[in-house]
Amino acid sequence: MKFTVDATYETKSIRSIVAAPDFEPGLNFFVNVLEFKIAMISPADNPNYAILTRDQFTVALDKNAKAQPLSIEIPVENQSLIGTGLTGPNGTKVQYVPIVKNRNTIKNLKPIIHFSRMNDTEWVQGRAGMSYRSLTGIHNEICAASQIRIEGSGKVADWVHYHDVSFQTLFCINGSAKLVYEDQGEPFLFKEGDCILQPPGIRHQVLESFDDLEVIEVTSPSDHATFSDFDMNLPNSIDAQTRHFHGQLFTHDSSSQRKATTYNESSSLTVYETSVGEASGNLGWVNEIHGHAENDQGAKITSVRPEKNLSFFLWFVKEGSAQIELEGQKETLKPGDAISYPYGFPPSMEFSVLDHDSEFQVLEIGL
Repeated sequence: MKFTVDATYETKSIRSIVAAPDFEPGLNFFVNVLEFKIAMISPADNPNYAILTRDQFTVALDKNAKAQPLSIEIPVENQSLIGTGLTGPNGTKVQYVPIVKNRNTIKNLKPIIHFSRMNDTEWVQGRAGMSYRSLTGIHNEICAASQIRIEGSGKVADWVHYHDVSFQTLFCINGSAKLVYEDQGEPFLFKEGDCILQPPGIRHQVLESFDDLEVIEVTSPSDHATFSDFDMNLPNSIDAQTRHFHGQLFTHDSSSQRKATTYNESSSLTVYETSVGEASGNLGWVNEIHGHAENDQGAKITSVRPEKNLSFFLWFVKEGSAQIELEGQKETLKPGDAISYPYGFPPSMEFSVLDHDSEFQVLEIGL
């Protein structure tokens, strides 16, 4: 349809076609029941075509169109409406849904132990050209742990976005990436050995990756929404590095900032604590554990046992190898292997490090 006068924005926008052989009842349903507004209607004396809009959603009601009935989701806050629906005279199906998707919660999950072997790895394609490997072996609502990689070097097809999470951390194990974050100044290089706490809701963007980037990412909950922010350009004009995002601080932690202490009274393991614990309000932590000498046969066995029940626990082997004992069985951990407690880590499910070489390095993340 061509217009002599300037058309409104709504009449120029992309729209869904709604076949309406019974035009008047269809128009009444959209306008008086669903509260759409009429942006254009034609002809005036005997209408058979109308452009209707609500909340930036546009439909064209067309008496002469041949189209399948439309399905519409309308987000609402009214709990009594959620889960209910309507059917219009033209077959349009309407479903009322919550504004924020309800997360599935499963209670009383029995703790389990999962081994993820590098030799048995399955990679899946994710967003922005990233490949993902699950380190927990299962999809659960508590936490997701992934190894993420981008092959080669170059610009990343990412955009400004943010996540609806309670905890999210990233540790670079290979290559590097240029990242930019809301209120954190100019883009910076996230390189091997660096760790980031990504607070809930902070806008960010991956600009470039270099030299086969690989990252370990832990996120809670696993089933969370990622939102785009089309209105913000990064870097933004504000530099407020002490700003709290839902009670957490952004932190970019490098290996040179970490102090070494003895790990669990071990005679051969050293732990380097990152700033993630403090920045997250002690919601979670990230540690690097290094073997500084081979574990002699007469040396004390190192026990890995939490003081209290944890929601999640992960060991990811960066380098070297170790032999552990868990539930009476001995297992050998090699580079790329991971052991996780996706449904919680009670003290009763401790494991022991029996032996390791001097190159042994493991990433430890807990919640």
